[in-house]
Amino acid sequence: MGLDITAISEVEPIEIPEGIKLWSDEYYDWENEQDGYVWNLYQDEVFPEQGEGLPNSAVVAHGEDFGHRAGSYSGYNEWRNLLARAALNLTDEQVWARVDSGVGYTEIPFGEIINFSDADGTIGPIASQKLYNDFVQYEKDVLNMLDRFYLKFEEHEIDGETYHWFKQKYKDWKETFRVASNNGAVIFH
Repeated sequence: MGLDITAISEVEPIEIPEGIKLWSDEYYDWENEQDGYVWNLYQDEVFPEQGEGLPNSAVVAHGEDFGHRAGSYSGYNEWRNLLARAALNLTDEQVWARVDSGVGYTEIPFGEIINFSDADGTIGPIASQKLYNDFVQYEKDVLNMLDRFYLKFEEHEIDGETYHWFKQKYKDWKETFRVASNNGAVIFH
């Protein structure tokens, strides 16, 4: 098991007909009749800022989609912690503590992904746009710090496999948030 990511764009709410229960045979028949794949989106009460702009409903995506495997749950957590170290010189737990103390996401680059579920959930278009901007704006600095970790110029050191893996995941996440920033969503599943 592990964490898969799907980004969708240009979502449009769609109403599930009355009397059809989610994930029943009738639901799947109805879903197959729709013009596009149906996603059931929701705003997570634990992470309300990440869900801004999401309809709490079924949607059909009419734009681009992009998917990637984030990795095993522990691998994804390792990547997220390395992102926090490279971007902010903090651990992921230190970022969580800052958010818990009331520091807003606007003050924490990549905060919406570092302080988010590692298993399931949905990030909406507003946080996706902010995260895409973070991935673009801080890319050079993050990758320069990653070089320093790999070349053992810093206390935190990484090996070659981790170096290449992190860079590929960085590209995947940047593309994920680019797609979702166009009235879309990032679905963790």
